[in-house]
Amino acid sequence: MIKEIFKTLILIAIIYFLFIFEISYLSFFTFFSILFPLVLLINVLEEPQGRVGLYAAFFFGLILDIYSTHFIGLLALSFSISSLLLKFILFKYVRIPSLSWMPKI
Repeated sequence: MIKEIFKTLILIAIIYFLFIFEISYLSFFTFFSILFPLVLLINVLEEPQGRVGLYAAFFFGLILDIYSTHFIGLLALSFSISSLLLKFILFKYVRIPSLSWMPKI
């Protein structure tokens, strides 16, 4: 339990600093976010039963909602749902034996 909380806090800090980097230096990329592929990668590398990727997706969506003109919670909900769908697909239908050598998050 404490290990999962520690991983979640570390990921939240990394995502927050990458988000600050993105909005300060990469503001000319209006249709592309460098953090959404990072959240997808976290969900792919994590165990299908883990919840750290869901927390990261929700936090990233919430930060984007706060700094955008969308309704609060819209992107957080959409990122969380996409993360849940990805976890469901990976758990139910996909077995990737070639990635077994990679460290799990």
